[in-house]
Amino acid sequence: MIRKATKEDIKIVEGLFEFIKSLGIDIFTDYTEDKIFKILKYVFASNYDRFSYKNCMVFEKNGDIQGFSFSYHYNDVLFMKDFWFNEVVKNFGLKKDSIIFDYDEVLTDEFYLDTLYVFSDARGEGIGNKLLTEFVNVSYKKLSLNVAQSNYRARKLYESYGFKKDCEIFIGHERYDHLIKSK
Repeated sequence: MIRKATKEDIKIVEGLFEFIKSLGIDIFTDYTEDKIFKILKYVFASNYDRFSYKNCMVFEKNGDIQGFSFSYHYNDVLFMKDFWFNEVVKNFGLKKDSIIFDYDEVLTDEFYLDTLYVFSDARGEGIGNKLLTEFVNVSYKKLSLNVAQSNYRARKLYESYGFKKDCEIFIGHERYDHLIKSK
């Protein structure tokens, strides 16, 4: 079953933490894992961050969360940036330029799939397909996502849904292709 996330879905924060940690982004050199986890719990419970429960869909089977996705519209990016830099950075005593991910991953007028994650013990069961289907069935006219240029398997999946390369961007320490799908 796919449903909207709730603030109580803490397993999502655990998966999000593992995903972000696997990318080896800079925030992990500046702060402890414990602090980063606390930040993720805080932003998940918020109303305004890109990783807010309000931007999250969950795949659940027999009461167990097996995967999730975060998506939002370009029009929300300024609110998210303000929330991060004016509330999160201040409340957690972060450096003024500290970020998890930059905010230029989504381009004008796009509804963006920020993160799609399936827990390792549930991979290979089509959960990513189901979450992606949920995303492409939204009513927005222009959908987008980014895929690491080295992630051929994910690219193949996204292309099978009609996504096409629009441009290249750099996220963290890796090149990504920005893919779009127009309805």
